[in-house]
Amino acid sequence: MRPSPAPAAADRPSARPRTRGRALALLAIVCAALNLRLVVTSLSPLLATVGEEFGFTAVVVGVFGTLPLIAFAVFGLVTPAIMRRLGPEATAALSMLLTGAGQVVRSFAPDTGTLLVLTGIALTGAALGNVVLPPLIKQYFPDRLAALSTVQMVAIHAGALFPPLVAVPLAEATGWRFALGAWSVLALAAALLWALQGRRVRRDAPALAASGSRSGAAPADGAGPEGSSGAGPARPIWRVGTAWRMALLFGMVTWNVFTLFTWLPALLTGAGHSPAAAGAMVSLMVGSSLLFGLVAPTLTLRAVNTFPIVALGLTGYAVGYLGVAAAPQLAPLWVVCLGLGTSLFVVTMTMINARSTTARGSAALSGFVQGAGSGIALGGPLLFGLLRELTGGWAASYALVAGGSLAVAFVVAYVERTPWTIEAAAAGGRPG
Repeated sequence: MRPSPAPAAADRPSARPRTRGRALALLAIVCAALNLRLVVTSLSPLLATVGEEFGFTAVVVGVFGTLPLIAFAVFGLVTPAIMRRLGPEATAALSMLLTGAGQVVRSFAPDTGTLLVLTGIALTGAALGNVVLPPLIKQYFPDRLAALSTVQMVAIHAGALFPPLVAVPLAEATGWRFALGAWSVLALAAALLWALQGRRVRRDAPALAASGSRSGAAPADGAGPEGSSGAGPARPIWRVGTAWRMALLFGMVTWNVFTLFTWLPALLTGAGHSPAAAGAMVSLMVGSSLLFGLVAPTLTLRAVNTFPIVALGLTGYAVGYLGVAAAPQLAPLWVVCLGLGTSLFVVTMTMINARSTTARGSAALSGFVQGAGSGIALGGPLLFGLLRELTGGWAASYALVAGGSLAVAFVVAYVERTPWTIEAAAAGGRPG
């Protein structure tokens, strides 16, 4: 049977609000995604400068590297509940407001303890944003998951790429406080966009509900907070084995991402590179990850076996670590390999939407995987610095922190190689 022709625009009263809502949602998603790594990468190149002023050691640098993971662990687990209470759009607005406010205020910190606390506030907002964006993409763009996952990935990488590139020159010209606080403008702009989107949803909800009632149909997906929510998993997410395996894989990937964000500048400056060059290498790593990640969402969504994709990224990590340790004078080559590994963050984030069929399932899986996974990853940056302090060299840090995490990730990626949705797994579709 041939499909019925689509109704004319005049016969579809929700078409214009939906289109307008999706356009604003797209802009808000991009602007929010720009801030998700910026909080970290705008600070890490300046830690040596700030450390000289405040007088903190390598262990404190490791604490700064661990802070994002603490925030992501705690708020990854509670964000789904916040979303149910406030709605996803309001949660996104709150996340960006906290991020922007934290960035502004931490630039005035008088000592190490205050800087840690205020950075934690900014990271709380980023943690909320990490969890809420995947279900918002699922909600507004269920028909464009690969494209929107790529857009989100590009924005996240852009937000991680530029701060390390300009942080040191900007600090030399204006001082580290201005260089740290100036980025808050992006977060505050994102907060305004999500507030406008939430207002639009509340305004259009009665009209969409009425039109759906007259036509006997539910509002279109992406038209509002409940557009593609669905019933969600049949069992609590923490009782599903797939969720734990994905959390462990995400944790090992995140372990290495934040270890490198924290310590790569120190590794390279210790090998003779200048602070500005070391910051540029962080940007090169992020830029390489961006290039590799451009195809990652499409490949991940289409793959019937995700192990080769993950194994390629883990191999990039292994080669990059070995190269930086053995031949740091060839840093650009090894940093590109590390960028291939870092692109696994895109793969694991895409898997959250690939392995869910509803926005509620995506929200539950996103919160659990990012919360539990970030908790697992807590040891990475801290152990890397602690072993350096205890042994006086980096060998144990490379072997135990980097090598051990990659070995675990290889095993988990092989076990969890076949895509299953969290809804099917929770309903008993595969052994949990």
